[in-house]
Formats: sequence, C-alpha cells, structure tokens
Amino acid sequence: MAVPMQFFDNADTLRRIYEVANEDVEMRDAFPGGRLHVVLDTNILMHHFNVVKGFSEDVERLALPVLIIIPNVVLSELDGLKKREQFWFTRTFSTWILGKVKERRSVKMQAREETCHIAPVDPARANDLAIYDCCMYFYRKSRVVLLSGDKNLCIECEKDYIPTISPPREQWSSRELAQTLFPDTIDPSAFQGRETRHEYRPSRSRGARGVTVAPLLESDDMMDIDDEDAYMADAPEQFEPKHALDALHLQAIEHFTATLKAVALRVRTAAGELAPVQSAHAPAYRRKAFELWVIGDCLAYLDTKKPWRKMSPSLQVFFLRRNEDRGWRRGQDWSRQDWMNVLDALVDLGTQFEDGAVVGSAGDLKQEVERLFMTRMRPTGT
Repeated sequence: MAVPMQFFDNADTLRRIYEVANEDVEMRDAFPGGRLHVVLDTNILMHHFNVVKGFSEDVERLALPVLIIIPNVVLSELDGLKKREQFWFTRTFSTWILGKVKERRSVKMQAREETCHIAPVDPARANDLAIYDCCMYFYRKSRVVLLSGDKNLCIECEKDYIPTISPPREQWSSRELAQTLFPDTIDPSAFQGRETRHEYRPSRSRGARGVTVAPLLESDDMMDIDDEDAYMADAPEQFEPKHALDALHLQAIEHFTATLKAVALRVRTAAGELAPVQSAHAPAYRRKAFELWVIGDCLAYLDTKKPWRKMSPSLQVFFLRRNEDRGWRRGQDWSRQDWMNVLDALVDLGTQFEDGAVVGSAGDLKQEVERLFMTRMRPTGT
C-alpha cells in the first residue's frame, strides 16, 4: 500500500504544529498568570537541543510555573535547514516540538494572533524582529526571558527590560540554566547536569552537516554561566564518526519512540483498544498504561495488526536502550548493513500502516547514516 508522497516530507509535521498552535484555544488559557515564559531562539534549539529537552522534563517533573515558548518564525528557520541537507535534524526537532505542544504541559508554540504586529524596519533582520515581537507579546502578560546566542537580538530585548540568557558556545545544561533563571530560589541539584556522552548536532559551519561534541565534566572551579566570557567561548567543533554513530543511535531511539507511539496510538484508537487490559493472560504491553510503552511494546502491538518486512537485527533489538534488555549495543557496534536493514524495515512498517512520518524519518536517517559510514573511522578509546 503506497503512502502519499507529500507525507514523506517534514513539511507535514510543521503544518500540524501550526494547526495545533492556532486551533487549540484551551492551550492559550491553560496556564494561569504569573508563569515565567522562556522564549527560544532558533540557535538554542539547534545547538542546545538536549538542554531544551532536559529543561522541559525538569520543569514538568518539578511542576514549576514555567512555559517554554517557541516563536512561529523558528519553524520557518528549521525548515530552512533542508537547504543545508540537514533533513534528519529538522525532522527530530519538529517531531519533538509537535509532541510537546500536543501535550500542553511545558512547551507552547506561538499562535498566529499572539503578536504585537511590530513591522520590521530592516528586512534582513525580519526573523530576529519576529522573535523580539514574540517576547514583547508575552512580556505584556507575564515575566519573559529570552534564550538566544544572537547578540543583536539580546541587546534589542534588554533595551525593553526583557532579560536574556546566552549560553556558552559548547557545554551547557538544564541545571546551569536553572541556576541563572532561579538564583537562590530553587535547588539546582534537582535539574539535569551536563551530558556524560557525546552529542551529535548540526554544525555551525555551513561546510559541514553534523558535528560531534564531547562531554565536559562539571567541576566547582568551572567558569560560571553568568560570566560574559563564557558566552564568547569558541571551542573548535569536532567530528568523531564512531562517537557520532553512538549519539545518532540514541537520537534514533528517542525519535522513533515518539513516531511509533503515534502510529500505535492511531491504530489503537481506530480499533477501540485504548484502555489497558486487566486480564493476566493479556500480553504485558496491553496491561501497561500507554504512556509507559517503549518501542518494543509498540512494535509487538503493531505486529498483531499488520505484517511488515522482518530483518536482522530486529527493530526491537536495534532500538534497545542501555540496560533495557539483553542484546543492547552502541551505535558504532552495528554494521552499516545492520543500519540499512533496520531502515528498510522501518520504511516497510511505515508503508503498511500508511504513516509518512515513519517513512520520511527513515529516509532522512538513512542519508545521515550513509554519510557517517563514508567517513574514515578512528578508535574511540571506549
């Protein structure tokens, strides 16, 4: 069964984000006044995606009165990553945004009418001024902080008494962001610290598509996040293919957890099987609350509905997280053929269930994987 070609493109995900932002009236009124609005610039989402995700998780776990705002112009700028052939990054960012805005918890997309209608004087800075406009709109409602690495945009907002935070060039964390946002009011140890593994993200250089960032251990004598020099730190970007495969593998697990859960939810809804089953004879995943399902649960359920092409390694094994079950491997431990087999299986699964997000995601990931395997590998020392 063929999936309509237009749904392979990430533009469908972006369109759905706009629809949720502009049609969900409840989201606009779901949060009481007095919340802190943290507005994101595109560069924060691109280069500190793990920090944004971690901070969102921490805010929800601690039930803090914080709402992360994504200006609608950010989606246009993310879509522009396709011109740099960074399809995988565009796909992962937009899929996460869609999932979060649908949850209506800690992340909100700026709606069309949530604007001060500030006309840009300089067309070259239209996107920056659109983010400034977004800040001003929410500033009139409650407290606002802008997260951005753009000096000019920060200066523009600071002139109107909107505080800004510019992260270090490389290492950052939810904990350090919390220390800056909530000095002396919230225990920062409750927030996630710096990554202990390599991160794979878009390069700042237009000459490269991806870059591997090594973890930096925290210590008491490290430069404080408020130090102005920290904002200007310019550590050279690295590219370590084997570490990139590990980081890409983790990204793929998180991304396809979201996409396959969306497929499973759609199928369960159509079949009227939303409620957990209490019978001891039911499969373990059917006795779980859906929010606790992992990729293996989704695949086991979908396998009862339609067959798809089974390959080696199986999707269940390839997408195992560390210590989740026997058979777990790092991304670099899988061969190029293993990666290709998994991606082919995902394409067939997406086709069988007429889900363009799965098919398109597999295609985008395939381009990234092929590029990594074309790069000469170096020992990792791990």
